[in-house]
Amino acid sequence: MIRNIISSLFLLVVFPAKAWQQIAEKKESHDHFLNYFLYPMMGLTALSAFGGFLAPGFTLEQALKWVTIDFVQYFVGFFVSAFLIDEIRQKLLEEDKNPLLSQKFAGYLLSLLMIVTIAMNILPDNFSFIRFAPLYVIYVAWEGLKYFFNVPDSKRMTFIVLVSLIILLSPIIIERIMFILMPGIRN
Repeated sequence: MIRNIISSLFLLVVFPAKAWQQIAEKKESHDHFLNYFLYPMMGLTALSAFGGFLAPGFTLEQALKWVTIDFVQYFVGFFVSAFLIDEIRQKLLEEDKNPLLSQKFAGYLLSLLMIVTIAMNILPDNFSFIRFAPLYVIYVAWEGLKYFFNVPDSKRMTFIVLVSLIILLSPIIIERIMFILMPGIRN
């Protein structure tokens, strides 16, 4: 399972067009995608919060808070992103709803953000250039449109801008909402 996750992510990062083509052609069930790719990726992302123990003064309480934040922001962000992408797809492309396709597309894009979160949790703060890595998601999403959605060229730019904003901002917004609803979690 871990080998499949790593190979899928490596291919998605290094050869996005080839990865999307394989993902689109792969005949796996939606449950298999969720249970053997996306949910384990969310779990690994959450567990990477324990990487902060390498920093001086980091406590178990802080680690547990960040585990919760990381998991919830991606879990809820996944469903929010998939729902919004499906709504945009329905309105902009005038197609029927297909939440499973939108979930798969959002899940693979969010997995790239999870890789960045894992790296930021584990690596020291002097690797600040990693914070710009999520912008690569825009390119990967652009490549994925060819294989997942039949977007006409006239609507392609609008679609990619909206999808990119949704994917990049949904985990951040969920995190901010958690900080507002539970102010003690930030400390």
